[in-house]
Amino acid sequence: MVARFFLFLAALCLSAPALADDHDASLDGHWAFRIDDATIFVFLLEQQEDGGWEGAWTRPAQIDSNGVIFRAMAGQQTVRPTSVSERNGALQLTFAGPGDTGRNDVLRFRQSGENRAELNYVGIPGDPYPLVRVAPDTPLGPFDDVRIYDRDNAVTEADYVAQSERLSEKEATEGSEEEADAAEAEEPTGADVEAESEEERPRITADFLDDL
Repeated sequence: MVARFFLFLAALCLSAPALADDHDASLDGHWAFRIDDATIFVFLLEQQEDGGWEGAWTRPAQIDSNGVIFRAMAGQQTVRPTSVSERNGALQLTFAGPGDTGRNDVLRFRQSGENRAELNYVGIPGDPYPLVRVAPDTPLGPFDDVRIYDRDNAVTEADYVAQSERLSEKEATEGSEEEADAAEAEEPTGADVEAESEEERPRITADFLDDL
């Protein structure tokens, strides 16, 4: 019985790092392609309970790009893929091309680090686009109408903070503010000090001569 118990503990110790690694390596979540301070694209990759995947691509409604530079971007639209599959360790999403061109946009996603991934846009030469994990409510932009955004300036490091950590930071901040307000409320004011002095000061009454 004791031997089985220790075997169970050993199994837990061995499986815990594997579970953590699987979580860290998951593509599940929101990913952004950013150039400097501008978010060009946001992708939602969502794994289902049956192991399958769904996705979405939020992109500018208007954009002029050759795959290397991006400019004249405005608006925002979200499109869903026509098909999703897994190929050679990468997650592939296929989107219908613009208009009636009959051309498809084929995007392949692969994990590249903690809170980092890379995007291969099939048919676009060059290195993969770096992606960083972002919060679900991340908007596109801000865009400058006259600026040219170069993929060479793409953001490669993630500054993502999990929602639970954001809530903890918010609670800690609110707690500090409440403590400060309470301390300020308890601190005696000049009027309070003067009132206390008046109470402690001996008062002269009409019978002060009786004992003389």
